[in-house]
Amino acid sequence: MKTVFSSTEEQEQEIASLVSRFYESVFPKYFTESEILHFREIGVLEPNQSPVTYLATLRDAFQVMTCLQVLMSILDNKKRVMEPKSEELFQHNITLLNECGIFFPFYYDHFSSINHEANNDMQMLDIQVANQYLV
Repeated sequence: MKTVFSSTEEQEQEIASLVSRFYESVFPKYFTESEILHFREIGVLEPNQSPVTYLATLRDAFQVMTCLQVLMSILDNKKRVMEPKSEELFQHNITLLNECGIFFPFYYDHFSSINHEANNDMQMLDIQVANQYLV
C-alpha cells in the first residue's frame, strides 16, 4: 500500500490561475482569437482522458504549477533573448505536463511567431487612462 497526499485547495486555485494567465496573456501573443477558442474546445491545459490522468496528488500539483511557470518564463524571455537550452527545457516541461495528464499539444516552434495583431491590442491594454471620462 502506498500513501499519497492530495493537492491542497490553494494549489488547485494556483493551477487554475496559471491556466487563466496562459489563455489571457500568453496565447493571445502567439495565436488568433479563433485558435484560442479552439484550444478551449479541445481542452488544452485541462486534464486529459488518457490512461495517465491528473491524479491531484500533492506531487503532481507542484509539478504542474512548476511546469506552467517555467513555460511562461521561457515564452516571456523568448521575445528578448533566445537561449540555446530554452527549446530543450520547454519540451521537457511539456513532457512532464503530459505525464501528469495535462493536455498541452504544442512544441517550441508553435510559439516562434508573434501574432502582431493581438500584440498591438495587448499594448493598448497597458496604457494608463489619464482621465476617468475617457473610460
